[in-house]
Amino acid sequence: MNMLRISSFALFLFGLVAAPPAQAQANSWELGPLLGVNFDKVLGSKDNELLIGAVSRVHLSSLPISLNPGLEFYPGVDDGSLFVLNFDAQYQLEAETVKPYVGAGISWARFSPEDGSLAVRSNIGLSLKGGLVFRPASRTQPYSEAVLNFSDGTEALIVRSGFLFTIGN
Repeated sequence: MNMLRISSFALFLFGLVAAPPAQAQANSWELGPLLGVNFDKVLGSKDNELLIGAVSRVHLSSLPISLNPGLEFYPGVDDGSLFVLNFDAQYQLEAETVKPYVGAGISWARFSPEDGSLAVRSNIGLSLKGGLVFRPASRTQPYSEAVLNFSDGTEALIVRSGFLFTIGN
């Protein structure tokens, strides 16, 4: 539980430092659901585990970088619940019809057993990702990405897709 407080506080502070002033935010931000598959084991999961979640993308107005916090839940995990918090930064590449991006970040995964025991497990990982946003000029943008997560000496390949809904401008 102490690690959750420390991680939350660190992410909050990073958000305060990295966010531009309110009057300088000319760009919009996006919010949306996601669906994916984790092809490797994470804490209490099996191989090829389905995940659902939500993601937000906050664009920095003066840079081609966006902050990308997200939350994932693994509904099929046996004997407990598994959720993952992600915080990535991604660099937008220039293109005409699709908007490619690459990024990196951190993740925090937590497995809680169903039986109520105190055997809660968590870990912190680093991730690298790349993806495509389709119809970048639209207010509803489908996207797909592949993520390679490194945690506890293992790697996990995760493929996610979803929709981003523009909020604001």
